[in-house]
Amino acid sequence: MAMVLVCLMSDAQADEQKLGVYNGTVSIMGAKLGEYIQTRFSAEVKTRLPITNRKKTSAMAELDDVKTPSSTALIKQWSVTGKNSMPDSDGKISTWTCEIAEPTEVPMNGTGTLDLNYATSKYKMFIALVALKPIPLRCVNSRSGPYQDETFANLFFGTGEPVFFHSIELPFQNASDIKATYQLVPIHELKGQYSPVDMTWNLQLQPE
Repeated sequence: MAMVLVCLMSDAQADEQKLGVYNGTVSIMGAKLGEYIQTRFSAEVKTRLPITNRKKTSAMAELDDVKTPSSTALIKQWSVTGKNSMPDSDGKISTWTCEIAEPTEVPMNGTGTLDLNYATSKYKMFIALVALKPIPLRCVNSRSGPYQDETFANLFFGTGEPVFFHSIELPFQNASDIKATYQLVPIHELKGQYSPVDMTWNLQLQPE
């Protein structure tokens, strides 16, 4: 019985290894919008998306990072402009600007999926990324002058928005080479929160 269990475990591990992983890079550029604060961002992301399920007609690569980050991002731009919602005691409204001190690489945890349909040669994807360490900012307040700050960067990429990404698919010619230059235009839950976000991804299927 023990030998049977060992064989079954070995077969399962072998199947997992055969599924493979998508390794690649993603360029992201856009703006987060707000009534009082706006942030323009640009980043180059290196990521790995392991395939967790594959059938004859479909496959899924999935991220659900907890301890080990699947991605690193080189944050090239993080530009913040803001103003207070209420005037100060003298009737004037304070404003401020912040810029990333220098391009900074940060590890990022990811969640989301890449779904491939072999029958239609189309795919859909949404990946959200959260930085595990802050990026430094150099800021200037219109009233108090220069100061230093830091923030944790949040990014995302994919064919559609978190809840509605299933309705937007892109074609692929080769399932081992998923790449596109794409602009995500928010029309659902991200509408009013983000500008159109420009993205370019190149994901290569490799052995695990």
